[in-house]
Amino acid sequence: MSRQADRLLAVVFAMLIVALLFVFFTHQPFFDWAFERHRNTASWAARPLLVLPLCYFAWRRSLAGIMASVLAILSSMFWFPPPAEPNAEVTEFLAMERSLLSQGWTVQTAFGAVAVITYCVALAAAFWKRSWLLGLIVAAAGALLKMLWSVLFSPEAGHAVFPFALGGLAVLIVIVLAIRRFASQRR
Repeated sequence: MSRQADRLLAVVFAMLIVALLFVFFTHQPFFDWAFERHRNTASWAARPLLVLPLCYFAWRRSLAGIMASVLAILSSMFWFPPPAEPNAEVTEFLAMERSLLSQGWTVQTAFGAVAVITYCVALAAAFWKRSWLLGLIVAAAGALLKMLWSVLFSPEAGHAVFPFALGGLAVLIVIVLAIRRFASQRR
């Protein structure tokens, strides 16, 4: 794909991200529908795994791929049906997150938005610069900060995030190291 086509497609995906966020935060029925589906822990497992394509497309220096990955990460919260029997800790944690997001723009929500954007940009920048080590450091810092944020804002249920944050990080580390090993053997 040419650079011009990649940039054009990146703009399209960016507009889809903005549209998704606009609908999510301004249309209460969609907000409620998405959070019902997000109680399915499959969405919790999918989100950290979707960091893999973000890293891949950053390594390949594809803005369109990066933006498509961000769209996938954001939309993955509602890919799966609501669970028949939701996990009580997941439900409690999401009640806190839902309440926080429903309050409008506060210092906490602004800080959270900046933290998420900073994480995505730092992760993409590390892999764009072809620094797998820096990328893994950023990913580890992101997982640790997500876990810290979770227990600070939801002391009783915040630890429900831990297996998903750590599992996603472990998968990323294993895949990046396996690719590095494979690449070094081909030389």
